[in-house]
Amino acid sequence: MVFKDYTFFSYVFLKTTVILLAGHAHGAGLCDNAPNKQVCNSIVYNRTNPRDAVVAAVHKMIYQNKVAKVVAKKQPKSPQIERCIRLFDGAIYQAKQALEYLNNGNRNVARDYINGTIDNYQICDDEFKDWHKTNPIAKSTKLLKDMASVGTYLAKLIKI
Repeated sequence: MVFKDYTFFSYVFLKTTVILLAGHAHGAGLCDNAPNKQVCNSIVYNRTNPRDAVVAAVHKMIYQNKVAKVVAKKQPKSPQIERCIRLFDGAIYQAKQALEYLNNGNRNVARDYINGTIDNYQICDDEFKDWHKTNPIAKSTKLLKDMASVGTYLAKLIKI
């Protein structure tokens, strides 16, 4: 009788392990060739559909742009900070446009909008570089660039 109990529990354990590992390995495949695997894995998590992963990436980009704006507004006022805040607003608009094009089935235009946000973040960084100042929100723009490059990469995986 004891042998049967152990056999039952070992089957349950084995089945649970296989299910968990199979789900994790399947979702991880989307990020195998991603430009920033750590950021990609944090976005993709257990998603297996590239379109769903892109939508999640864009939503996270929108959220992180809002966070970056809050961080920027806490910095001492300067023309560079003000420009970055406007650029974050522009990136939010572009990300929302990307979602709209994704919903309409046009992944190429959506990818272009996502990719265009990278320019906004680079311009923000360049504002400080041009004035020989240290960018106090460089971590925010770096994260946003990484997220946008992952979103662009994932959009390429969507089957047309």
